[in-house]
Amino acid sequence: LDTMFGGFRERADQTYRLLQAPGTSFLVVASPEQDALREASYFAERLAAERMPLAGMVLNRTHPVGNGGLARLTAARAVAAADNLQEQDTFGLTERLLRLHADRMAVAVRESRLRDRFQAAHPAVPIVEVPAQAEDVHDLAGLRTIGAALG
Repeated sequence: LDTMFGGFRERADQTYRLLQAPGTSFLVVASPEQDALREASYFAERLAAERMPLAGMVLNRTHPVGNGGLARLTAARAVAAADNLQEQDTFGLTERLLRLHADRMAVAVRESRLRDRFQAAHPAVPIVEVPAQAEDVHDLAGLRTIGAALG
């Protein structure tokens, strides 16, 4: 076997040392979903155990609400207003928009809780969030948008 794979172990050891070198670092990329963040946590712990430098985590396809006036309209208040409009049988579009906003707020709250749970388990790992894009990223313009979000 040694003649077939001559030097395989030496190359593997050299690669392993290179992956641990100070000039090397890793990014863990995950979506803000429970299973994905569980896997990200596993990888963060595995990298730490192997003494491989983890530069941070990219939380991809998030749904931020922002800091504007809509962020102050909670999901509960949006649903209550939509229910009120439904009872009046008027403003159908406004009612649907309020329900959509309530759904979006619920998603943002869930994602925030998941992010905070990961951060509590890995306080030394910086996290940067990349908002979900309107369509799949497949060109330079889309990559530039993501690059801007990464800072």
